[in-house]
Amino acid sequence: MQITEKSVQARGICKRYKSFFGRSATILKDISLDIDAAEIFGLLGPNGSGKTTLISIFSTLIYPEAGSLSILGMDARRNRDAIRRCINISTAKPNFPWSLTVKENLRHYGMLYGLHGAALSGTVQDQMEAFELSEFQDRKFEDLSTGLKQRLSLAKAMINHPRLIFLDEPTTGLDPDISLKTRQLIRRIHDEDGVSVVPSTH
Repeated sequence: MQITEKSVQARGICKRYKSFFGRSATILKDISLDIDAAEIFGLLGPNGSGKTTLISIFSTLIYPEAGSLSILGMDARRNRDAIRRCINISTAKPNFPWSLTVKENLRHYGMLYGLHGAALSGTVQDQMEAFELSEFQDRKFEDLSTGLKQRLSLAKAMINHPRLIFLDEPTTGLDPDISLKTRQLIRRIHDEDGVSVVPSTH
């Protein structure tokens, strides 16, 4: 697949939601931006400003009412499946199957991306080592600390070797030390793998 110079090209993105009472609220209005390939691009804004909604649009999870969007050189509406194979996302409050262990969760998501056999086992092992999860591989998700859950979420986000990762407030709820280590992990993802990273924060 040919690499584009832009990871994201958005023009005039608008998003509105309707309430139960029939009223509509504009969450995003006329958002236009470019994100270069292999760039760390931060989305900054207070709570409720639409950061999560914008990341959901960039991830093709929802569609805007107006505007055009290109992800990795592909039209977001016409090439949704192809885009999803090239991107991944980590959320502020990661939610995995609670009864599965760290290793089982990574295998589960690897299989969802079409990995199997030696390729799956190798990728899972690589991500556990990269995010220092090997010693916790047999621990269930429900027994992990907040910091370990966040590291598992980042490992999951790398399981398909994406070219673009969206991180929705990746340090929320972490103490300063773990928050710093998480930012260092994000920097390492960018530097070592040449991945475009789009984190949001307030």
